[in-house]
Amino acid sequence: MNRTIYILAALVVGGFAVLSLIELISIQTPYLRFVSDVRSVTDRPVWFLGSIIHQRTTYNDLEDELVFILRDPKGDTIRVRYKGLKPTGFDRARQALVRGNCYGDELIAHQIVLDKTAPY
Repeated sequence: MNRTIYILAALVVGGFAVLSLIELISIQTPYLRFVSDVRSVTDRPVWFLGSIIHQRTTYNDLEDELVFILRDPKGDTIRVRYKGLKPTGFDRARQALVRGNCYGDELIAHQIVLDKTAPY
């Protein structure tokens, strides 16, 4: 009787461990280097590092919305839309690491991390 209870308890704990591992794997955010890869992932957030094209950057003060273009190493570009205050040092940053979801030709950013050369 006691042995049966221990076996059932071990199976339940093992089942929860497997389900936790599956959930952990499914929520990982991939780091992508190219715009084509970013556009192919539409079901979860991604990290993308690109060079900022400052000439095509706009910031709407009323809506606190920053729209800018990032370029990958191949020269492909993607528009990034970020709701929130413009990060300090954005105008001097060369690169941005962005976490967000891609919808069509636009990356909706949830987080922006600027390169180390940008003063904070």
